[in-house]
Amino acid sequence: MPTRTPLSPPAPAGTTAATAVAELSETDGPRAAVGRFRSPLTRMLLGGDGLTTTLLEAWAGSRLRVGDVTVDLVRAEHAPHAAAALLSAAAAPGADLLVRHSTLTDARGRLWSWNQVVAAPASDPALRHCLTDPAAPLGPALRAAGAGLGRTVVRAGVTPWPAGPPGPRPAAAFRTYRLWCGDEVLAAVREVFNPAHVPAGLREPV
Repeated sequence: MPTRTPLSPPAPAGTTAATAVAELSETDGPRAAVGRFRSPLTRMLLGGDGLTTTLLEAWAGSRLRVGDVTVDLVRAEHAPHAAAALLSAAAAPGADLLVRHSTLTDARGRLWSWNQVVAAPASDPALRHCLTDPAAPLGPALRAAGAGLGRTVVRAGVTPWPAGPPGPRPAAAFRTYRLWCGDEVLAAVREVFNPAHVPAGLREPV
């Protein structure tokens, strides 16, 4: 069973599948990878344990709305590998997993983040509603439902920004974490932040 530590060591290289930035998190560990970002706001966002939506709203000076939500039920072997591997026994071959994609946009229509959530279908109806509700960001919905949440960052770095028109993609800051509900891993979450608003510049390695 996964253990809950503030910034856990990265998974073995074989579990990261085709992530575009494995070198930052795989060689340095997530804490060091977060520390490589030049912007203190980016470091706070990537390393913090608070609700991402709340932090981004403070940064944007605006309420954020969830959009572009898709929720699919897939077999574990067809789920995003790096995320499914963080769910331990819940992601055993043949098990069903929820895969949710969404974005967060401010009142001016500016896109702030692209998000992927992989979770076992929750037995609790309230948690299941939060995971599948297309009208609300996941973190605030879970908090409103009374879930005791925590996060363990397992990877951080830069990756091509997944939203926008085809063509070359700018580097964007990302983090991957286990989302805990009490002592259980509820979901594996990957958040990628729009480099137009969240600086993705890195310090030179020492």
